[in-house]
Amino acid sequence: MVKRIYDEVHGFIELVDEFKEIVDTPLFQRLRRIKQTSLAYMVYPGATHSRFSHSLGSFSILSRLAEKGNITTDYSIRELRVAALIHDIGQYPFSHAVEGYYIQKNRDQGSNRFLSVFLTSYTEIQDILNDYSINTRKVRDILLGEDDLSVAIDNGVDVDRMDYLIRDSKHTGVALGNIDLDRLTTTIKFQDSMCLVSEKGIHALENFYISRLHMYQAVYYHKTILGYELLLRRIFQDLISECCPGLSDVKGIQDMIQGGDFYTWDDEWIYWKLYETLKSEQSPSWLKRLITQFLSRKGPKVVLDLTSYSNRENSGSSIERLLEKRDFLEKVGIPGESIYIFQDKIRILDRNKIAIDTPSGLVELTNYPNTILNTIPSSLTISRLYVDYDYAKKARDALR
Repeated sequence: MVKRIYDEVHGFIELVDEFKEIVDTPLFQRLRRIKQTSLAYMVYPGATHSRFSHSLGSFSILSRLAEKGNITTDYSIRELRVAALIHDIGQYPFSHAVEGYYIQKNRDQGSNRFLSVFLTSYTEIQDILNDYSINTRKVRDILLGEDDLSVAIDNGVDVDRMDYLIRDSKHTGVALGNIDLDRLTTTIKFQDSMCLVSEKGIHALENFYISRLHMYQAVYYHKTILGYELLLRRIFQDLISECCPGLSDVKGIQDMIQGGDFYTWDDEWIYWKLYETLKSEQSPSWLKRLITQFLSRKGPKVVLDLTSYSNRENSGSSIERLLEKRDFLEKVGIPGESIYIFQDKIRILDRNKIAIDTPSGLVELTNYPNTILNTIPSSLTISRLYVDYDYAKKARDALR
């Protein structure tokens, strides 16, 4: 029996057999209750779409590429389609806002990617894969980036990013994310850890990478959105130490998965704990103040922004300046716990994984002259200093 789900981006998406069963599990349905763009709705009110629709969209694009014969593989394409469908199944509540806390504590083991792999090993997802004779090990390798065709899921130009650029652009209203999906899926191929692009698709690929760069600046690392993510991360850290210390480490999450309760751990769980903490007479006053500021949209403000591209300023000098300014702000009376340092280097373009398919053969992107892709920055480094809402004016005055 075929299940058809209507998607606002791709139209009808058809699910059969194992894919339908996976989507019907409580673990996958949980993704309906996790916003795709975390706290972007604080700036863009329409950005309330979910990881559920994005996961279906990624699956749809992968299926489209497979139907066109644009994925070369020596094993069943089903494993790759499963990986596309469940690549976000281990996503945290409020996505990267909470994930960042666990990555700081557990490094890569705290990433949603590793949780997704864990979920394929200890839940009904594994049972479904076994029932349909799907190579579970192959699915895990794809999710972990250890398979040649992992590039189709996570490579810079991949089904994950193709979908979220279009979807996030639509829901935020930021037109910068519009890409030519039809042209891309017709002119690119995934083969041997490489993305091969025909010359006819080079302009569509250029547009993809420019759109990606702009969306990172306008949405994913928007200064206000990021400020609320940093605030929620801090609240979450203090919240779980008060209410549920077992979740202070990724081991506690793995125990929750094995105990069968992970499907309840979503954005709404966070809100429930925020309200519960506000009502409790035992909750610290300073934690209540932070929660109230978060719910009232009075988040941290940027007082110093040293964002740069790969060929301008190295991240080492940026972090040193941020640390220097933080120490200065503490000296003028701003509490250290009200100051947030953020730095992240985002890889925009990996030229080593792209080749151009020309009439005379494959040409490495770096050796192909007729494209602006060789002038686009390969990475974007976000380096910012935030302070809590109550101290923003004092900090800005001190830094003038």
